[in-house]
Amino acid sequence: MAKFSLTSQQRLRGVHPSLQLWAYKIVEIMDCKVIYGVRTIAEQAHMVQIGASQTMNSYHLVQADGWGHAVDLAPYPIDWKDLNRFVALYGVGLAVAHEMNLPIVWGGDWDADGVLLTDQGFDDYSHWQLPRDYSNTIIHV
Repeated sequence: MAKFSLTSQQRLRGVHPSLQLWAYKIVEIMDCKVIYGVRTIAEQAHMVQIGASQTMNSYHLVQADGWGHAVDLAPYPIDWKDLNRFVALYGVGLAVAHEMNLPIVWGGDWDADGVLLTDQGFDDYSHWQLPRDYSNTIIHV
């Protein structure tokens, strides 16, 4: 059974506790790495500048409840060109979210219509987010 590295654990700090728990459940099923958790405004501005994000209104920023509502996960070892592994991680992530009754959106299916990879204006296969107004805390990690 895989588990997160110390770096991945540190990147989850400040992320909503329900999203943290979700990520920890995923890594027990499929090895993955946390790429980003909470970002500062300066970090988000840099991501927009380099084209890795399209908005300064990111869910990676701390929300009104004091938590970040986004996390970027990649299958480990990381191969950004292997979309099949990102789709596999999507399946695991969606199943875990369903089990937890956690409303979550993946950056490969922004409109959550089940049509993957083809109906997006911006693809972000490592990105997962909770609704901004999500406040239910399942458990603290």
